[in-house]
Amino acid sequence: MSKTKENGSEKGSNPLRRIATVLDAVAFSSSGLTLQDIANAAQIPVSSAHRITNTLLDVGYLEAAPNKKVYLTGPRLRRLLNLSFGDAPIEKIASPLLTELANKLQEVAFICRLVAGKIKLEAFAFPQEAPSSLIHPGYEFPFHATASGKAMLAFQNEDFIADVLSADIPRFQAGTTVDRAEIRQQLDAARQRRYAVNDMEFDPGVFALAAPVTFEHGDVFLTVGIVGMSARMHSRFEETEMATFVKSAAGRLSHLLSSHR
Repeated sequence: MSKTKENGSEKGSNPLRRIATVLDAVAFSSSGLTLQDIANAAQIPVSSAHRITNTLLDVGYLEAAPNKKVYLTGPRLRRLLNLSFGDAPIEKIASPLLTELANKLQEVAFICRLVAGKIKLEAFAFPQEAPSSLIHPGYEFPFHATASGKAMLAFQNEDFIADVLSADIPRFQAGTTVDRAEIRQQLDAARQRRYAVNDMEFDPGVFALAAPVTFEHGDVFLTVGIVGMSARMHSRFEETEMATFVKSAAGRLSHLLSSHR
């Protein structure tokens, strides 16, 4: 075996460089890397790759796939990537897409973002030819009673979901679901359909539909949604039609933001 060079440009010359190389290799892999893959990419012995991988697993920067044979970026690293977007890029990049969605459905289109365990309104757009009354998305998005809340919660890990459902679940309207088992059923449906709805569950007469913006490895910290008066929206479109438009916009936003990163 050749000796490691005492040169600062050598990938394995210091621990931080080795760790950075391992993270780069795993992050650029769409399906995860085995320990041997990591060792090859970082140009280090398998024993060193094993030690570094275990450290990164401990701090949440990597996670093992269910089969335990490959490694993926971990939740802590993904949270950092979420924060790295900042505020301006998402709104700037998404603005044409949101306007297009708003014009197609003639209602207000919006994006929500998961920040520190809460959902906040990230951006919104009005249609160019608006009906007489439009609904602002608002600034509160309870996980159990809003389309964005359910679409976001459905794709979080079980610990996060259990924590949310262990808290108080208030009833906002007669149609608000407060039974935890029923909420879980709605989350299951959201995962299967890849969208969630709120039909007069949070605000009287208001309907919203939201879809998750899914990134590599299934990470979700953004949703795209549409909101308006329930009767008006359902008189113009079937729910499945609205869902098709919204899910398409969410997929395009994922691609745009991934390219921007």
